[in-house]
Amino acid sequence: MSEITVVEVFGKIRDRLDPAADRLCELADSFPSLDSDSPAQLEKDLHQIAVNACGFRDQLDTWFPREIEVSDDFDSSDHLRSGRHDARNQLNRLFGVAQLIRISTPPEPIFSLTESLLEHLESCLSIVAESTVPGKISLHGSKFECNIPEGIAEGAHILIADDQAENREILDRLLTRCGFTMDFATNGEEAITAIENTAYDAVLLDIEMPRMDGFEVLARLRESGHLRHTPVIVVTGLQEEQDAVRCIEIGAEDFLSRPIRPALLMARLSASLEKKRLREKVFEQHFTPELARELARNPDPMKMQARQAEVTVLFCDIRRFSSISERMGASHTIDWLSGVMGEFSSVVIDHGGVLVDYTGDELMAMWGAPNEQPDHAELGCRTALEILERLPEINKKWQPIVGAETNVGIGVNTGEALVGNVGTHRKFKYGPLGTTVNLASRVQGATKYLKTSLLVTGDTAKKLPEDFPTRRLCQVRVQNIQAPVHLFELKPPQAPEDWGTRAKTFEQALEHFESRNFHQASSILGDILLASPNDGPCLQLMARVVEAMLNEGRDFSPVWTLPGK
Repeated sequence: MSEITVVEVFGKIRDRLDPAADRLCELADSFPSLDSDSPAQLEKDLHQIAVNACGFRDQLDTWFPREIEVSDDFDSSDHLRSGRHDARNQLNRLFGVAQLIRISTPPEPIFSLTESLLEHLESCLSIVAESTVPGKISLHGSKFECNIPEGIAEGAHILIADDQAENREILDRLLTRCGFTMDFATNGEEAITAIENTAYDAVLLDIEMPRMDGFEVLARLRESGHLRHTPVIVVTGLQEEQDAVRCIEIGAEDFLSRPIRPALLMARLSASLEKKRLREKVFEQHFTPELARELARNPDPMKMQARQAEVTVLFCDIRRFSSISERMGASHTIDWLSGVMGEFSSVVIDHGGVLVDYTGDELMAMWGAPNEQPDHAELGCRTALEILERLPEINKKWQPIVGAETNVGIGVNTGEALVGNVGTHRKFKYGPLGTTVNLASRVQGATKYLKTSLLVTGDTAKKLPEDFPTRRLCQVRVQNIQAPVHLFELKPPQAPEDWGTRAKTFEQALEHFESRNFHQASSILGDILLASPNDGPCLQLMARVVEAMLNEGRDFSPVWTLPGK
């Protein structure tokens, strides 16, 4: 580019920018003085408008000089590019502050003057870009609203990475109004460190930053895997299409050029967070909301991959489901099943459990993975007890509709299992596999034979706190598992005050039975049944005692082989 061409280019820009800058100063100076009751922030913003408007005019000779001394090392294209960049940044800052004034709905005439200022800033920006405004955005008569869907902003944690304090402040004030929580980074290295140490819901990233620009930040995040789960929206003064394409190709969720349009920013941010929320919903089918959020933000492959872990597994089955559903019909059955399983599922989640599966009238849950839970056995048992505790309220609602009580059988077992995604690439399903799971299912089935609602295995019972009340009921051998299993009953809700005394007495009878002292066992059990004639485990043990006495102890085994599942 020759000297005369440079002068012509800068001269044409100045011929349009000089009167535009003068008008900008006039508009900035036209705002009225504020009274003592006006907000301090509004006074600060108006002062910033006045200072920056005059500063813009004063810098024109630096950005677009009418007189140029051309030397051998003078690069006219670079100077023009630099001047546009600096002028645009100054106008963008003015535009951002004016937008903040406008969305605060100031009194007249400040609101109308702000509208005029914003429209004029649009014209100034188009001059700097040497283009006409491609259809002005209507700013008159409308107010900015935080159109974020309910629940999206609540608890959402945003990182703003920008080296310019004014830009950070504008974004901070815009997003705070909508309920977001913000952290800030002033350069690329700070941004990378923050993202590695904090699980953000989204990142607003500038490109032109010191120490590491936005392009490199995006590349680093893609390499580390963060871009798969943390949406990054580029908010920058860069205007070129090639910059936007480059950011999107690296992995940015979106690209917004300054000046910031609040409504557009909120729409893009809302869309990004909604997509992230949909990913969370997949995990919420199985996990607590907190864990689902953690896994959606930053899934730990070590947590999700198949591995051995000690877990507690619970099966809960609705009794007499087939006969009730046949009588009720499909529509009422679905409503009843959904309502009851919804209650049980809430109890599991409230106690930190993983909802593994529903199979018809049965629920399966797990504790101890993917996060470690040292008290997983206690959590599983307390869940079982609360399910039983909720049955009276459930029956109050559903018994008039169902025509029968809703009763359940619950089995709980603790042990090693293979845990991980046991689903497919089409459907995620996190849960356990192995003998521990099969035994828990069989123990649930054993509740029918022992005529009780809740059974836990010895492996679960020994993990409970010492003061957790239990009653040892028997040793059983379940189908397809050869090793005998000790079964325990937990103290049920609304149990009589002397339940602990009766439990100890029952265990004495059980010890006599296992030692072949059948008459002593029979005598103790008879006393218990006089006080509690409906004690299912006691009735079952008495039947086994009588059978052993009739057979005179022949072929006796303290281990009871259950007749079915």
